[in-house]
Amino acid sequence: MSELNAKDGAHEVDEANPLEQSTITMLDVLEQEKELEDEYAAVLGASDEKSCTYAKGAIGRQALYSCLTCCPEAREDLDKAAGVCLACSYRCHEHHELVELYTKRNFRCDCPTQRLGKCSLNPQVEGIQPRNVGNLYNQNFQGLYCKCRRPYPDPDRTVEEVMLQCAICEDWFHLPHMKAPGASEKWLDVCSEMICDGCMDAKPFLKDYAGLALQPVVDDVKEAKPEAEDHQLKNELDRSICDIMKVPEGESQPEEGEPSQKRAKLEDCRRPKPAKQHQGAAFWTNDWRKSLCQCSECLSLYKELAVEFLLDAEDSAKTYEERGMKRAEENSSYEQGIRALASIDRTQQIDAITEYNRMKDKLKEYLQAFAASKKVVTEEDINRFFAGMRNENNANLGQPYFCR
Repeated sequence: MSELNAKDGAHEVDEANPLEQSTITMLDVLEQEKELEDEYAAVLGASDEKSCTYAKGAIGRQALYSCLTCCPEAREDLDKAAGVCLACSYRCHEHHELVELYTKRNFRCDCPTQRLGKCSLNPQVEGIQPRNVGNLYNQNFQGLYCKCRRPYPDPDRTVEEVMLQCAICEDWFHLPHMKAPGASEKWLDVCSEMICDGCMDAKPFLKDYAGLALQPVVDDVKEAKPEAEDHQLKNELDRSICDIMKVPEGESQPEEGEPSQKRAKLEDCRRPKPAKQHQGAAFWTNDWRKSLCQCSECLSLYKELAVEFLLDAEDSAKTYEERGMKRAEENSSYEQGIRALASIDRTQQIDAITEYNRMKDKLKEYLQAFAASKKVVTEEDINRFFAGMRNENNANLGQPYFCR
């Protein structure tokens, strides 16, 4: 995953009419940079890139990586797997074969433990630490995903693949490989979380809350006009929590800060009793977790099934991404670039974009050689390219410039 495919990195050149090639402005460059920053921030979720998180204990959510260079046996034996934090992936496992795990909950970095050995970011830790018994490992640590147990990206797939992460087991699944309602593909952009069919069966109490999930369009509506179908989907999203939870009309949900005597008694179980049993995966709307019953019986059930994290407002992957986006906004290269662009005159702007276009053309030419030979572009190849560019620029220092 850390490598760039040359077919993706190279662009075709219109040899027939090169004058019609699209031009690029400095603002375009900054906007492209911002898109990359946003994606980067969402994946890393404000994870610490300088300090190993082992000393902090189990982190609610952080960016994690599995090192198959240090743990080659993990390919066949999951008990040999290990996960490292973002900082250790940079300092202790650079140039190793890493599997990007996105994020896992309540995980403690394995770098200074018996699974991996001494961590260069924890010199104060004496000796190799015992294993983190609280860590959970699944097939993702082996570079495998879904019920099909295939890698991502899958070299044998010829079409785009979309995968969703289950909010319970945190494995990733292809939509066609799950038992799921027929209209699920329409919900990918509107659902907040997904729970796979296996976890819905393993935690049957979740089916009682299926009324909070997006519902399939019934057969007679499928034959209606598209506008009617969209209207029904919108109505499904707009249904009130009170209706779903069968709260009597006129009785409102208690607001934060209200006296305890005005709140519903925790001993009164508010788990809904659906008329129809849910089947398959569930696609949930925003804030569905807030409707989970917190009576003593349900709290005991959550503990027994090891899903107490569902009551943690900071647990969801969406919240994790939002933290990363907020951090990125505070130190955005896009904003810095806009300010820098406004501080230089037009001649300097032209010089800057000219140099950028020269670098882009040389990089395109460089990558086309890899595309022609169907070779993968590695980090070393990219570093070699930019080292050559720096040497070329240094050689031109002090040379007279002639305007043509």
